[in-house]
Amino acid sequence: MAVEAERDELVDLLRSVATTTVVVWHWMFTIIVWRSDGPHADNPIGYVSGLWSLTWVLQVMPLFFVAGGYVHSVAWAKSRGRPGAWRRFAASRAKQLALPALVLIAFVVGIAALGANLHAGPDRWLPRGVALVLSPLWFLIVYLVLVVTVPLWDRLHQRWGELVPIALVCLAMGVDVLRFRYDHPEAAWFNMVFVWAACHQVGWSWERLRRAPARFGHALMLIGFGSLLGLTNMGLYPRSMVGTTAAADRFSNMGPPTLPILALCCVQVGLVVAYRDRILAVAHRPRVPRFTTWLSANAMPLFLWHTVGLAAFYALAHTLTGVPESPTLVWWLTRPLWIIGPALATLPLLAASRALAPRRRAAVP
Repeated sequence: MAVEAERDELVDLLRSVATTTVVVWHWMFTIIVWRSDGPHADNPIGYVSGLWSLTWVLQVMPLFFVAGGYVHSVAWAKSRGRPGAWRRFAASRAKQLALPALVLIAFVVGIAALGANLHAGPDRWLPRGVALVLSPLWFLIVYLVLVVTVPLWDRLHQRWGELVPIALVCLAMGVDVLRFRYDHPEAAWFNMVFVWAACHQVGWSWERLRRAPARFGHALMLIGFGSLLGLTNMGLYPRSMVGTTAAADRFSNMGPPTLPILALCCVQVGLVVAYRDRILAVAHRPRVPRFTTWLSANAMPLFLWHTVGLAAFYALAHTLTGVPESPTLVWWLTRPLWIIGPALATLPLLAASRALAPRRRAAVP
């Protein structure tokens, strides 16, 4: 693929919207439920009939991986063919992703250890609390695997083009067959690579998608939406695109990802292709470029630290007033506070992360 502009404003906007949506979703819709072993994360999807439909709009991780694939393909095209390019590329990207994560882990574990020392008696809930705060790192592990193997994906694209994501979809389908038809649940973890690699690989075809007519986008939307309807109404896959505690949802479509996530990816890519001009019109509105520029520079720190900000605000609210453990009327009425509060708690962490690594690019590579 030819390398054109340094940046694609549509990709920047999509990454900014995806990052913001994930962060705001966690802040606004997380319900902390205390059990005998400590805190567990829940959400209102399993409590309110039909609220699962919201996840078909707000589950944007597939689109984030697509945008990341395009960015990585452009970055690798600049290094392709140079001696030692793979090693330098992988080392550079791994450093940009892994070092901030290690700082986060050290900070969270350190705070937990301090709390255990200050509090008399064993705190059985601390391991659960640490696990919840660090839970977004699943994304970083998968993303890191895809980043350091970018030359492999690029070579596959050069050889087989758009057949690569289609083949990955077929592999993901095979994994689901093994998992559900032949009762091999351990096979599900292969889809942590196959599903997200399929989304990521679509980014290599971004230039062709950018030139595609709107009717192609509408076709992708119809195919993806029809697939979602069929898959989620066959009595196997949950309708929600996030995990819930509903008794009818025996598993989560996100952990590990399943075929409906790929159908959702098809819908999202089709939407972008069909309405590219309208989305770009939004990108050109006053203040939007400033927002996308700031978020592109802070995407990784924000994603890493937003659960720490949520935990800090939760601790304050739990101490002062208590926090409902189900979506009561009070819970719904206070949702705006659960955007403002965690945001205010997270901003100093972003400033500290920039101060600790002033020369590091904060944006997701």
